Amino acid sequence: MDATGKRRWNRLNTIFLAGTLAAAVIAVPLHLVFNGFRWSEWITCAVMVFGIGTAISAGYHRLFSHRAFKASWPVRLLLLLFGSASFENSALKWASDHRIHHHHVDDLDKDPYAIGKGFWFAHWTWVMESKELPLQGVADLERDPLMRWQHKHHFLIGAVVASIPFWIGLALGDFWGFAIVAVLLRIVLTHHTTFLINSAAHVFGSRPYSEASSARDNWVLAPLTYGEGYHNFHHTWQWDYRNGHRWYHWDSTKWILNSLRWTGLVKGFRTVPGAAIERARLEVEALKLRRRLDNHEPAVAHPLQERLAHARLQLDLSLAALHECREGLKAKRAAWRAEWKAKGMARKARKEERAEAWRLARAEWKAVLAHHREQLKEAWVEWKAARSAARSALVYA
Repeated sequence: MDATGKRRWNRLNTIFLAGTLAAAVIAVPLHLVFNGFRWSEWITCAVMVFGIGTAISAGYHRLFSHRAFKASWPVRLLLLLFGSASFENSALKWASDHRIHHHHVDDLDKDPYAIGKGFWFAHWTWVMESKELPLQGVADLERDPLMRWQHKHHFLIGAVVASIPFWIGLALGDFWGFAIVAVLLRIVLTHHTTFLINSAAHVFGSRPYSEASSARDNWVLAPLTYGEGYHNFHHTWQWDYRNGHRWYHWDSTKWILNSLRWTGLVKGFRTVPGAAIERARLEVEALKLRRRLDNHEPAVAHPLQERLAHARLQLDLSLAALHECREGLKAKRAAWRAEWKAKGMARKARKEERAEAWRLARAEWKAVLAHHREQLKEAWVEWKAARSAARSALVYA
């Protein structure tokens, strides 16, 4: 908006975003009608979409914006090269805008793509407006010479990487087919899969871990966005390298990073403890039940609310105790091993003594863990019973 209150547009961004979309809508169907479907074009398009989209998800988002893991310079370089071909600005600028978004999420004045201004604003018109936010909160990234180099030359780098299908098309004698499908359409698909997280992931889906923001988990979006669809989880724990934390959650970026872990090229993965995830989920579930009970007769609602509160507290304490026990045992195990190593007890002459001590320590640790697991099991039973009683009362009230 300018001083008169009228919306002003960034001419270059508007022409590029709207122009590529319009050109793809016209050119792709015409190409299919006159030239037919060719597997080589569409496979190349899919590979480019996936590679560049993963560079945005793993690089621009999880690595650079949130420092969710550490990567060696070859991995950082590859992510910066392919991320440039998204034509979504430099990694520095992208990370700056995204960090502002997380810091001021849903704030109509400060969130760069606040969903409160409308679905299409959050989706893409915010990019078309002339307002250009300066770099903020990325001093850590600016220290990386690779980041500075990519920031300076990102459009040229992106043009070079995005042109790869041109050369494949020339080699196969199908320049225009590859230009339309694997370059033009690919650019549009890359843009709008990324944009879906700013728009659809703040409107459609559930909020199982926190209701503090509009961010939602949406499993339908996950395959389209390289695992970024679990957005409520991400906004609750933005520094976790995963978006889909369960094994069955579609998160191709997480799977690729886990594969690279074995090469030593990436390390330092940050994750939120499972107990913290469960405690947050239970808090939201209990809050929803309490809100529903508030609409019923106090004589029915109050006893159930008290039972829910007590059961949730016991479960919360049990989860916390088990987590603390596990972490404490890890520390003890590390200290125990360090002590034996310092004393030279790992020598062959004392192997039997060391093995016996290890067996005794393990037996003690297992007994402690078993005790906490039993407490947690009992707490789960009570919570499920209280939840079932509350739901039954809501159904039959």
